[in-house]
Amino acid sequence: MPAELHAVPDTATMDIKQKQEAYHDWEAKTYEEKFSISYDERCIDYARDRFRKVVPDGAVFHRVLEVGAGTGFFLINLALGDCLGDATLEATDISEGMLEVCRRNGAEHGLSIATRQGDAEALPYDDDSFDLVIGHAFIHHLPVPGIAIREMHRVLKPGGTLVIAGEPTELGDKLSWIVKRNTYRAFRAVTALPGLTRYRKPGIVESGGSVEDAVLAGLEHEVDLHTFRPGDVEKMARLAGFTEARVVTEELTANWVGWAVRTIEGAIRPGVLGMRWAFGAFHAYNRLHRFDDEVLARFVPRDIFYNLILHARK
Repeated sequence: MPAELHAVPDTATMDIKQKQEAYHDWEAKTYEEKFSISYDERCIDYARDRFRKVVPDGAVFHRVLEVGAGTGFFLINLALGDCLGDATLEATDISEGMLEVCRRNGAEHGLSIATRQGDAEALPYDDDSFDLVIGHAFIHHLPVPGIAIREMHRVLKPGGTLVIAGEPTELGDKLSWIVKRNTYRAFRAVTALPGLTRYRKPGIVESGGSVEDAVLAGLEHEVDLHTFRPGDVEKMARLAGFTEARVVTEELTANWVGWAVRTIEGAIRPGVLGMRWAFGAFHAYNRLHRFDDEVLARFVPRDIFYNLILHARK
């Protein structure tokens, strides 16, 4: 039997946390390219804008932890955006592969980040340790998000702040699936025309990946576990012990364009779209984001927007 077959993981025998670790260790190699992550003004502005929606300028922090930190996108961009001052930076994630990239990203931008592999539902830190705990797009991966929020409350000092951004709302996610499904169907229909099939992205094995890569990539739709109602997230935070908890939401039309763009980028052969596409998509997203915030947020119910941001105080 070929040696490669012995290396293919049996994902059917894994529990959900083992799947999370295996998938994110594998995805760490290409995660930042997949989500167009950078550490320049584009992503600094994104992270800072999310943070400033709930934390005023001038807040001072001495020790900061990012939970579910991944490659350090949120923590590093907040530090580069002068939101964290001279605070000590720490990060934890279930995936050591992600933390390796996080440490490397920090070093490349002059930041020292102390990392610990750990489970968000049993954080490897002492009680009352941090002034600020943050997270971005991670609690929807957790089997029991309320336990993780309780753990974040535990490791915060009295008076400490929790900020979790980038989590999908229940209704917003349902609307986004309509956009993604229809965009993909349209792409497949157009590229089914004679001479256009060459624009379709080849499969993982076809493009040189291993069977193991294909198996681990298949976990993507198993590791997204939850969407949320904003009011339920506020209740979770209060049940975890936070006396102040507030959720704000954002992105409606911007999210639809964002998912349409990402769907096409994920389906088309690499190298076809180019920089004009990237800049056009970015500017369209920004314009629609302002429209969502400045116009639609005045009368559209918060539950319909796609992303939620939780701000809580201990």
